[in-house]
Amino acid sequence: MMLVHIGQTNTAEEFTTAGCARLKMAFTPTDIFDESVSKQKVGTKEFAEAVVNHLGKKPHTLKAVTYKSNGGGETFGGETIVKERSDTKKDLVGVDVFVDWTKGSPNNLGAALSSVASGDLKLVMISNRGVKVWPGGNSETFCSDNWRCRFMPQTSGATITHEQIIDLLTRIAGAGFDFIKTENLCNFDGERGYSLDQGAE
Repeated sequence: MMLVHIGQTNTAEEFTTAGCARLKMAFTPTDIFDESVSKQKVGTKEFAEAVVNHLGKKPHTLKAVTYKSNGGGETFGGETIVKERSDTKKDLVGVDVFVDWTKGSPNNLGAALSSVASGDLKLVMISNRGVKVWPGGNSETFCSDNWRCRFMPQTSGATITHEQIIDLLTRIAGAGFDFIKTENLCNFDGERGYSLDQGAE
């Protein structure tokens, strides 16, 4: 990627082709060795040497890799990997607000954030370390100081705006909470494009 970025696409193509060829021959480093498909397990040094020895050779079973000279994209066999999705309908349907908080239980946090949520958005779930802890979480779940707080529209199936998210964050900050990042929740062609934590629906 760095070679492509600095315009050395020919060198990048050589290294990628050589590396893929060695992997295709099941000549695999220890960290990705799989007995069901790998034939020979090697260390990083041995794998690097094998890639170097394969430089300049054309692949027999794989399509040659090519990179655009302007760094605009990666292609395999002439097909661009990243394509535009202009025909995909993207809807903003919620937001996860992550807060740094150590002042009580999940129920305490849920009650406090519910009271500062804007009229258009409601707090529907809080998770910690990938597990739902509010509402109805398990009291035995060990929690860290990093909480994911999910806000969704009051009306099920509705979309939200960036302005609503900004208003929500203003309310959260005004109530003294330290939010550390946000993640927008989107649907693509009506399908959920975000994850559900363990225990969430």
